Amino acid sequence: MLHIWHTTVDKILHFSTFYVMPFLLFIFLFLLACSDNLLHSETKSLSLERISVEVQNKSYVVLTDYSISYSDTVLEGDTIFFYAKINPPGAKVKACYWRIESKEYPCLQARNRYAFDSLGFYPIKLYVLDTFGDTLSANIFMRVSSKPVCDNLSLDFFQGSPIFKWNCQNPDSSAELTYRFILKTENRADTLFLKEDSLQLGYSLPSDYWEAHLSAENSYGFRDSTELSL
Repeated sequence: MLHIWHTTVDKILHFSTFYVMPFLLFIFLFLLACSDNLLHSETKSLSLERISVEVQNKSYVVLTDYSISYSDTVLEGDTIFFYAKINPPGAKVKACYWRIESKEYPCLQARNRYAFDSLGFYPIKLYVLDTFGDTLSANIFMRVSSKPVCDNLSLDFFQGSPIFKWNCQNPDSSAELTYRFILKTENRADTLFLKEDSLQLGYSLPSDYWEAHLSAENSYGFRDSTELSL
């Protein structure tokens, strides 16, 4: 009987070891996976350091290269290169794209080129997914505007009073124009900011020397200028 009982105990211990060891291994692997995810979420989560844009005009001259935090304005016909710096630098990216005008453009390259050919307001979204399942998205906005065009500055007189008139076209109707008029004489320089397209002086112009400079700037900062002198 003692031998039989001992054999039974051995079988029970063998049965317990056979089923318990895989279970313990499963628990260990589960905790290891959780700890790895926890480590990733605490120290390696995706974050956006900056979004940068490089603006290139129609002559392929780089106009500017700068970081953009929310929105900015470019000229119609300019080519824009978008690129983003993601943290951590060694993150394994599974999917990444820019969404512009309802189309997706992969952003795994260093820069993404896009040309805006129409005036308007463009929402742009950056989306990144890494191999751990972490996602990152950012929204920026680009306003596409156009420069005013000033092609004439003239001088007339009304009852001996000089009147300056100018003609500046504004292709972007969403951007209001402001005019800066500078009149230089031998002894002074007067600067006026105007909304109107003419200016009547309350005094006579000197006969020896004067210069008139006019610049038109829209509300997005694009400008054109012209001048007139004796």
